[in-house]
Amino acid sequence: MQKIQSLKELLLTNKACYEEYLLLTEANHFNIVHQSEICEHTRPMHRNDFYKISLVEGNGILQINGKNLQIDGSVLIFYNPTVPYYWHALSETKPSYSCFFDSHFQSKILNVNYFKESPLFISYVNPMCVLNEKQAVQLRAIFETMREELQSDYHHKYDTLATYLELIIQKGYQYFNATKRTSANTSAATRIVSNFLNLLEQQFPVDVAENKVLLKTPKDFAAELSVHVNHLNLSVKEMIGKKTSEIIAARLISEAKALLKHSHADVAEIAYMLGFEYPSNFNAFFKRHTRETPNTFRNSKPLKF
Repeated sequence: MQKIQSLKELLLTNKACYEEYLLLTEANHFNIVHQSEICEHTRPMHRNDFYKISLVEGNGILQINGKNLQIDGSVLIFYNPTVPYYWHALSETKPSYSCFFDSHFQSKILNVNYFKESPLFISYVNPMCVLNEKQAVQLRAIFETMREELQSDYHHKYDTLATYLELIIQKGYQYFNATKRTSANTSAATRIVSNFLNLLEQQFPVDVAENKVLLKTPKDFAAELSVHVNHLNLSVKEMIGKKTSEIIAARLISEAKALLKHSHADVAEIAYMLGFEYPSNFNAFFKRHTRETPNTFRNSKPLKF
């Protein structure tokens, strides 16, 4: 009786076919995408079977582990598959990249101990490494090279991609340790800013008038946090590089735009929901930050998310 060959045995008789088969199987375990390929402005980004590393360059809020982290600049973020996360952009972002890989592809990395020993992917910590311009340029070049490699027809491209991935993880480990060394001096400011951002984001989204925004000024937040307003302002400036009032205003404008485009509430109702005593105050605030009135914005082209 003739022996029935397995698929692998059949493919091994034709080396070209077998290499093609390996490429197809690897394609399910690794991918890299450019920000322009993801259309949503606000999006959940969670796959519980994939690790993810992102180079994000822009201004937005990352919601992760129930906390909201303000991002303004260039950051390298490592995501654990077990932790859900959500990204809300506050402005148009610069070119950003994300690579996804699962435990199968992880095994291709030359030193798997990076995963076992590194704190980068543990479930209760999701390191966000703030990058300077030089570091951002270096990492952007690696991500761009990986993307080009993925689109090539080189039969061993996934081995090459694993090497680049290992380099990114090493860079992240280097930046993470550097951040830890300086964290002792900034822990108090970090805690205040984190609590401030959480309080800010807890007020949104505003869906009904009964849930209107109550904290709208730096003094409001300082009182709620039991700190002096000057201490709050200094901490926010130190950690984020912006005024407290600027961050609050940006979030209010973002919510105002969403309500104007995606709700049936009139401008007066929206003004009330966002904590403005009079619609005229809201109109002036909106025009100061967007250079157009709420009604003009509402009647303009659809808001992209």
